Formats: sequence, structure tokens, C-alpha cells
Amino acid sequence: MAEETHVKLPPKRRWHVLALMVLTLIMVLPGLASLPVIDRDEARYVQSSVQMAESGDWLNIRFQDEARNKKPAGSYWAQTVMLKALSSPDKRQIWVHRLPSALAALLAVLMTYLGAIRMIGRQGALYAAGALSLSLIFVFEAHIAKTDALLCASAASQFAALAHLRHPGEAIRRWVWVFWLAMGAGIMIKGPVVPALAIISIMGLWLWEREIQWAKGLLNIAAILVFLLMWVPWAIAIYLATDGAFFAESLGKDFGGKLITAQEKHPGPPGYHLGVIWLALWPGCLFLIPGLTYAVKTVRRGREDRSAVTKAMRLCMIWAIPFWVMIELMPTKLPHYSLPLFPALSIMIGAAVTALMQVKAFPKSRFAGGALFLLASLLLIGALLFAATRFGPDDMAAPSYVIIALGGIAALTASFAIWINRIRISLISAVISAIILSGGAYSYILPNLTDLRMSERVAAMLEPSDHAQLVSVTYSEPSLLFHTDKSVRLSGQADPLDMEALRNGRVLLVDLQSDEKPDFIEQLKDRASQVDLCLETSRPVSGFNYSKGDPVEIVKVTAQPCLPAPVPLDAK
Repeated sequence: MAEETHVKLPPKRRWHVLALMVLTLIMVLPGLASLPVIDRDEARYVQSSVQMAESGDWLNIRFQDEARNKKPAGSYWAQTVMLKALSSPDKRQIWVHRLPSALAALLAVLMTYLGAIRMIGRQGALYAAGALSLSLIFVFEAHIAKTDALLCASAASQFAALAHLRHPGEAIRRWVWVFWLAMGAGIMIKGPVVPALAIISIMGLWLWEREIQWAKGLLNIAAILVFLLMWVPWAIAIYLATDGAFFAESLGKDFGGKLITAQEKHPGPPGYHLGVIWLALWPGCLFLIPGLTYAVKTVRRGREDRSAVTKAMRLCMIWAIPFWVMIELMPTKLPHYSLPLFPALSIMIGAAVTALMQVKAFPKSRFAGGALFLLASLLLIGALLFAATRFGPDDMAAPSYVIIALGGIAALTASFAIWINRIRISLISAVISAIILSGGAYSYILPNLTDLRMSERVAAMLEPSDHAQLVSVTYSEPSLLFHTDKSVRLSGQADPLDMEALRNGRVLLVDLQSDEKPDFIEQLKDRASQVDLCLETSRPVSGFNYSKGDPVEIVKVTAQPCLPAPVPLDAK
């Protein structure tokens, strides 16, 4: 099944690459500019990138005046380069910040395809890369300006390089360079994650097969030197600039802390990722259980089996299983933690689809896959229906119902088709369902959930002159900074009851629904009356803060000296 890689792609492969690029762009481009800034991680990344572009300081990452020592600078640099090349910080165009994630998604899909070619052949590679390009969490991260789509691209590139090293062809030296460049990029994006995946996989295969001759090509001095130059100078510079604080916080508190305790209110029991993978990998989850069954049956042939497909499934399993166990044991849980494993899972899916196209097999696995896919589809449809009816205007309900109904019919068809072994119909229906539901969600449903776009709506009621003296008392979402100015002070950064500041033009944003300061307005009125100030409040902006899960009702509060009471005309 393995095929050699040539500099000039064969015609069929060129068509596959073009089809995958078009499919990925269809999934990624809708909503890239219209989807609001997502709190809280994306908002912090984009605001820090704006400040990097404004200050010209490419070393120290800052969110307002606070050092942001959580992740290396790679994703911030990518956003800042795009911002300087295609826009400017004052325009606040979110699509510019998201462009690195969209391009990384494209790279991840193509690298999965090129790696899968060596492992399961061209047709299987097309199915595998297509499954990745459609997967729910992959598409979501491709729309978000942070690290995870870039990390997936680095992981997919490194995985593809290992695949070519294990199935050597004419371009093996090129793939050695891909391996080391991907590892360097991975370190600059999210620290030790990609190197850990590669090391675990190489050592695991060595223990499994008792042979590591295939990996000796990685000992390329020039490639290793370039790899070191990609991150060591930055590491030294940031260490000196922060007196070691960056690594203490990034590796010790952020990365190490996630291994010990549930950080940022994201706990979850062991088995969490096994539960969410059916939504995260949707619609590819339709063939995930047949893919795992196919992989297990293949590797059971024994250590002595050196066939291409057996070596391929060993690599997929050793890439996925140890890391999966690790993230299941971590107390901190988020759905995208499994994303670096998606290239391996997708290749197992591609291998199963190829096999099922040729023979009638895996009846129990097909039934289980279809049932779990149908359940995940119903959950997705239910979430979209709830969002459209709860957080959107009344006039968006009918178009949303049409989108959801068409996507749901295609998903139902995919489930029934796999049960009766109509694999091609099942595959096509799943693709159609993903395009309709995902495309409709990102291009229409999600951008129109006006109740969730609180920061934009609050910023719209402000005057430009308000930004310099603005204090948000109980609404502290970082997306507010992206739509206003970094000088805006969020909850806890200033005393909102400072009457002298109010007298001098301070503007307050107050959430009337907040539980943090339920009697704040009364306190403010009482203080203001003591210093002869009268409060003025705007019309409230009501909506929902999805980061906290609470309704919000925000008003703008200013103060003016109270006017003296008018003197009656007949007063003497």
C-alpha cells in the first residue's frame, strides 16, 4: 500500500490535494471574520498580539500591564506578523488574528494526507485527511486565534515525517528536515507537547518492535542545529528578560500545574476524553470504532510482521494511546487536548473506510459506530437549536431550522447506511451533514447569537473618549479590551467608588445582574450624594455571559455635579 513520494505529484494525487484544500477552506473560512471574539483565551491572545504590534516588543508578552508567561511566543508572533502585514492594530479585525490558525489547519490536513499515503495508500489517505478536515473540534480551533490549530499542524507534520522514515522513499532527507522543523515550531507554540509525542512514539516503537534502524536518519546535524536555533536563542532571551519568571510560570505553574490540579475551573474524571471524542471527532467518529477494530486486528499479526499496513497501525496506536492515557489522568480537562492525536485517529479511520469499501466486515463495530455517531449528531443538533432559539433574534429561527433539518437528515442517512453496509452512501452523507451543519453554524447561526456578543454591544454604546477613563466594575471579560482599549480597567483594577475620579470624568460599566456587588449602585448613589454628584445611567444592554453562564444587564454610569434646585419665581 505504500507509495513513493516524488517532487512532482502524480495527477491523481494533485486532484486529491486540491480537493482537500477546497474542503478545508469550505469548513474554515465561513465565520472567520463574523464570529465574535471568543472569551477568554482567544481574547487574551488577540489583545496581547495587538499590544505586541503596538509596542514593537516581540519578546515580552503582555496583557494590559501584566506579563503573560503561559505559552511561548510562536502564536503571538504569527498573529502579530499577520496584523502588521494585512491590517493595523487600531482596526481590530479579528480575521487577521485567526488567519494563522486557518492556514495551520490547511497544513495539518495536507500533512496528514502526505503521511497517510506512505501508510495506507492514496485512497485511504484521502479519507483520513478528509476526516480530519471535517472534525468538529478541529474546525472550531481553526476559527480561533490561539495555539491549538498550530499545535495540530506541528503534530501532523511530525507524524507524517515518522511515517516516511518508517516507509522510506526518495525524499527521506526532506522528511528528516520536516521532523526537526515541526518539533522546533511545536516548542515555540506550546512547549514540550510535540517533542513529548515524538519521543514517546519513537521509544514505544523501539520497545514494541525491538528495532530502531529506521530512526537513525534523524541524526542529521544540520537539521538539529536549525531546530536548536528555532527556540534556544528565544529561550535564553526570555529567561534573561524575566529573570527566569517565564519558565517558572509557564512550565511550573501552567503546564506542570495542569498535571497536578484542575486549573481554571476545568476539571474532569478519567474517561472524560473518551466521552467527548464522539463530538470532538464528529463526523469522523462514524468510522472510529471500525478504525480501532481494524488497527487492533492488524497489529495482532505479531512483532515479526513488517508489512506496510502493520507498521502503519503500530505507529498510529503508539502515537495515540500513551498520550491519551496521560490526558485522561490529568486533572485539568478540555476537549481540544486530544487534538494532536487526530492525525493518527484519522488515518485509522481512513484505513477502515478503505477496507469496508472492499469487503463486508466489522458488523458490530459498524453498528456501534453508527449508533454513537447518531447520538453525537442529536447532541450537536440539540445544541444548535437551543442556541438559535435562546440567544438569537426571532427572525433567525426559520433559516436555522432549515439548516439543522437538512444536516440532521444527512446525519440520519449516514447512520442507517453504515448499519446496512452501504459505506459509500454513509461516507457521502456524513460529509454533507458536516458541511451543512458546520457551514451553517459558522456562517449564520453563531454570528447571529446577539445575546452572546456582549463586549461588542457594550463597546458600541461607549464614546471614544470614554475608553481612557473606563472602569468595568463587574463585567471583566477580556474581549472588552479588544473592542475598546488596553487602558480600560477591568473588575478589581481600580476603586469604582472613588468619587474624585468620577468627578473628573471616570466612566463605569456596571452589571446590574451581577452577584459580585449586588448593592453596588446603592453604594454608589450614597457616596455620590455625599459629595454633591448626580449619577447618569445609560439604557441597559442585556444578554448572556457564556464564560460565567450568567445573564448580564450592563449600564454605563457617569457623574455630574448636581444642579441647584430652581428658585421659585415668587421667592423673596
